[in-house]
Amino acid sequence: MEPINYALLKGLDEQFGTPFYLMDAEKYRSNINNFLAAFKKRYEKVVAGYSFKTNYVPALCKIALEEGVLAEVVSEMEYELAHKIGFEKVIFNGPIKRPAIFEKALEHGAIINLDSEYEVEMICEYAKKHPDADLQVGIRININLTDEHGNSTIQCGLRFGRFGFPSDIIGRNIDRLHEVGIKIISLHGHTSTSDRAVLNYKIITQHMLKVCEQYELNEIELFDIGGGYFGAAPEGMDLTGKPTYEDYANCVLDETLTNEWFNHVKPTIVIEPGSSVVSNVFSYYTKVYQNKKVGKVNFVMVDGTVFDVKPTMHANNLPHKVYRASENQEQYVCDVVGSTCMEKDVILKDISLPKLEAGDFIQFDGVGAYTICLTPTFINFLEPILMQKNGTFVEARRRQTVEDIVGIYNF
Repeated sequence: MEPINYALLKGLDEQFGTPFYLMDAEKYRSNINNFLAAFKKRYEKVVAGYSFKTNYVPALCKIALEEGVLAEVVSEMEYELAHKIGFEKVIFNGPIKRPAIFEKALEHGAIINLDSEYEVEMICEYAKKHPDADLQVGIRININLTDEHGNSTIQCGLRFGRFGFPSDIIGRNIDRLHEVGIKIISLHGHTSTSDRAVLNYKIITQHMLKVCEQYELNEIELFDIGGGYFGAAPEGMDLTGKPTYEDYANCVLDETLTNEWFNHVKPTIVIEPGSSVVSNVFSYYTKVYQNKKVGKVNFVMVDGTVFDVKPTMHANNLPHKVYRASENQEQYVCDVVGSTCMEKDVILKDISLPKLEAGDFIQFDGVGAYTICLTPTFINFLEPILMQKNGTFVEARRRQTVEDIVGIYNF
């Protein structure tokens, strides 16, 4: 992608206005292929299902489609979006699948990973009404990542995760599916963790293999270990001790390739990357409007907002760079604050920066995951998303207008 400098940003500001996101399509393409290559060095039958919930910008998802990646969706909205973009193969996960979209997905041949017993009820009823249908589903298992001391690595430190079938009920549900002639072709083991550690995937893989062996799931075609990996780190981030794509791949393959059931059935391994392939694909650019000192605090006021770069409001300062019209040497400690009327709209806190003036720009990196899809229409219009195409910058998303906002309302 074209190197970023002040002159370029000034030109983009004049054409599209600030703030805006910039998407690096080739970086995304490279991340996906590097992750798959880490597995394929040792086992060729591997596919990826890109996690739509992480970032569902259509131009981004279209690249995944071009690379032969499946869509991994968790809601009716995401399912419909995947089909609109052109995905024919969709992995349908998630805890709530309403009857209409459930039946639609069955008829489309989606890979539906059942999450709870009400879904077993739905597909068994469907099978009775459609006795000639060749029905195939997946099943998600609940995996405990709590050690003997009660320490949990499940997301938010939860003692028990709520997704998938726990061990005390999985057997009877497998039997129910088989009794009405439904094939189980996918086993799904996604378990969200707070630390993204490689060891978690050893536990997940071992548990999945145990279930396959115990219930003789020899029709399994997809061995889906889910997502939640580390990767796609923005430039400048300290990667000391952080796992690589190869670390995850080797962990999973060390378990699977030495397992008798796996070597007999030879299923396709499915990974569901999200943050690990998209975090460093997007940067956010905002323009300085003024400096303002209140008491002992220097405020740098910009036209962007914290809701656009870290909508979860975590306290970490994001990786950032400044682009200035003049290179004065003065430094100061400041807070970079956004354009909303909320005191908590603090994008950078207690940070040392070169002295910025009105018209300068700040770049925020690592904003590709769980930002754009979590950002509401709040006080400001949604910003454009720019990408390079055929040597020029184009809008992957235009700036929102008032017509977009009122279009879904009646008044």
